[in-house]
Amino acid sequence: MYNSILVPVDGSAQSHKALTLATNLLDPEQGMLYVLNVQEAPLATDAMGRSAGVPAINAEELVQESGQALIEQACQAAKVEHERVKRIVRAGQPATAILAEAKQLDIDAIVMGSRGNSNLKSLVIGSVSHRVLHVATCAVVIVR
Repeated sequence: MYNSILVPVDGSAQSHKALTLATNLLDPEQGMLYVLNVQEAPLATDAMGRSAGVPAINAEELVQESGQALIEQACQAAKVEHERVKRIVRAGQPATAILAEAKQLDIDAIVMGSRGNSNLKSLVIGSVSHRVLHVATCAVVIVR
């Protein structure tokens, strides 16, 4: 049993399975789930901003809204009790943000899907989960 588990979710079926598994690995009396959604900030919609790669003016607000919705959807799908969940939304590169949160929160384990909702197809394991698996200093469980 783990006291603190970080579960990155992105709306994929695998991330929902990871959240379900994490609830079973969590200490039933004092465990805490940290459900994390990481998104790259949306780019500006004007031509100059897009070409310069500048984030949209309301990027943080957009990321927070869609991230909270994805986390809520995942929690409902996994039937997670709300009092045992801390929701975290970050803008940035997923692997980097996952590793940073795990370190900052002193997480016991990261439970995540092997592949998420990316355009890149990997035969065995996605690039985000691959990097987290090889760099994280805590236990990592990869769910297929």
